[in-house]
Amino acid sequence: MAIEYFRHAHHHTDRSDMDPNDPYHSDDDGTSSDTSEDVIEVPQDEIPDYFQERDGRLFHSHGSSPYPLPVDAEEHQRQNGLNTLLRRLIGDLFVGPVRELLAFAPGEQRRVVDLGTGTGQWVLDMAREFPHVRFHGVDIVPIATRYPPHNVRFEMHNIMEPFWYANGSVDFVHARSISMAIRDYRALLQEVGRILRRGGLFVSIEWGRFPAMEDGSDVAIRAPRAYAFFSAIRETLRVRRGIEPIASSIPRFLEETRQFTDIQTQRFQAPIGEWPTDPARKEMGREFREMMILYANSMKAVLQEGPFTLLADALVEGYIRDISSVPGIVSTCFTVHARRV
Repeated sequence: MAIEYFRHAHHHTDRSDMDPNDPYHSDDDGTSSDTSEDVIEVPQDEIPDYFQERDGRLFHSHGSSPYPLPVDAEEHQRQNGLNTLLRRLIGDLFVGPVRELLAFAPGEQRRVVDLGTGTGQWVLDMAREFPHVRFHGVDIVPIATRYPPHNVRFEMHNIMEPFWYANGSVDFVHARSISMAIRDYRALLQEVGRILRRGGLFVSIEWGRFPAMEDGSDVAIRAPRAYAFFSAIRETLRVRRGIEPIASSIPRFLEETRQFTDIQTQRFQAPIGEWPTDPARKEMGREFREMMILYANSMKAVLQEGPFTLLADALVEGYIRDISSVPGIVSTCFTVHARRV
């Protein structure tokens, strides 16, 4: 049985003469040709080659990608849980004028690319809401569903490398929680600008790398173990993988490209723990704490590879104690949306 997952063929493609209405030299219906030299189907027996096991957890096997988190069932649970919680936090599947942009127009095929698609849940939710839109979910490993709906295709690609989409062929690029998979975000934005059509939309959603206190007090004093955990994570990612925290810098990066306009930002704070008095926020805080416990356990593997190896267990346990006992801890979500000039 065929597995509907695709990857880029390993050869140079000159994108300058590609049809901007079709990112794959595709057939008239917008689907890839069976004889395309650019995107090929992944045989079922090759799927295990994209993974490696370490200390009982499953990771990607792509040596050049800095992405540190596991890609196993426990991580899938966290990603899908965060997808649901984020939708509640921001009030929708996205920020910005997405419905206006993706509105049905006779004779036009709208296209959306989701970078770092993970389990593909966002793409699947969007595909149900916009059945006339063609969605491409991109990730370094094949962990999304292998049998997507008719308007979805999942593809394997390292987002640190140039995309194979044609110039000006995409209406909307969605990038959520990809900052640990990319070392040069500015270079990524240049590629995003290349594939977006004029007036196309870019949306970034990133979580901050440090917790905060809802009342603005010093988290290092109020929740010192949580602060120590994220300090160690930040230093390990910087030293071992060349990853810097960039969530709050993305608007400036967009400005520097000179390819984007109407850059708009928002910040949302998600409670961690059951301390809120409002019932809806209390429930969100409880569920978000569960997601952060999964995150901490996944990040233990990162801490064990750097200067905090001997402290990894204590740092994780201390963080979990703080988010289980200290009221007022929040996580900040930074959103940005901008139009292609």
